[in-house]
Amino acid sequence: MRKTLLCSLLLFGATGAMAQEFHFSGGYNGSNVREAGNELWVGKAGYQFGADVLIGNRAFVKPGVHFLVRNLNYTFSNGTDVTAQNYTYTGRSLSVPVMVGLRLLDPANDTPVNVYIQGGPTALIALSTKLGNDELTVETTGTQWYIGFGGGVTFSFLFVEAGYNAAMTNVFKGEEFNTNPKVNFMYASAGVRLMLAK
Repeated sequence: MRKTLLCSLLLFGATGAMAQEFHFSGGYNGSNVREAGNELWVGKAGYQFGADVLIGNRAFVKPGVHFLVRNLNYTFSNGTDVTAQNYTYTGRSLSVPVMVGLRLLDPANDTPVNVYIQGGPTALIALSTKLGNDELTVETTGTQWYIGFGGGVTFSFLFVEAGYNAAMTNVFKGEEFNTNPKVNFMYASAGVRLMLAK
């Protein structure tokens, strides 16, 4: 990751002054559980909001920080209950993506609409968790790692963006659950751009 960022910054420096934009956004996220296991994990809707700084012109690097809330449901049965019990796990995290991307049109031409694609790693740093089952004490992995890709459309000072992040690490520490899932997540957001330079 360090080599990628260094190469990107050297490239931008060699092509002249770097444009800078701040992106402020909020939106929806949905979790896609890769291993449902015995607890029958199911991803539920969540939300996020935050900011990114876009550095570059047609090619860019875009680090950011977002507050992210994800929800998962799981089912517990001891084998004797007539009805299985359903509980909710909610995780609150800081999402720290570092995306490298490309605008499909040269922004120097002042086009009113542009499209960009991007990809890169994201660190999900746990802040707090809430589990609906008081009989279990679980520990969430402090930092979860993801590889993501996506894209967006800009129109004047507005933009919309969507992406998908594939989990590289599990959610939990310990063995309270029979299944320790990896949880991919998708997102869709909209927001405003603050352009500092061209």
